Amino acid sequence: MGEVLVQIIFGWPAIITSILLSIAGVWLRKPFLLVTAGIVCIPFSYYLSGYRVPAVILPFFQFGSAYAVMRQKNLIAWLLTAPIVIIALVLAYVVLTQ
Repeated sequence: MGEVLVQIIFGWPAIITSILLSIAGVWLRKPFLLVTAGIVCIPFSYYLSGYRVPAVILPFFQFGSAYAVMRQKNLIAWLLTAPIVIIALVLAYVVLTQ
């Protein structure tokens, strides 16, 4: 049971949930969804930063996106959501090409 919980918190379910919440937050203009996405992203980004990737800053992009949505700057909010998507795509590519 504990092993499954670790995989959910640190693995692909957390990454996908964070991305979907980010997209929904910007699309629906709901900052609390972006803050929730940032909180969900914290364990994954902390785990990924152990491999010398500056991934610890990923949740801050989502928090910045929430601030941009509050200020009705939707283009900036979309741009701040892009790094988590790019990192997830690069990680998926690395995992699938092993």
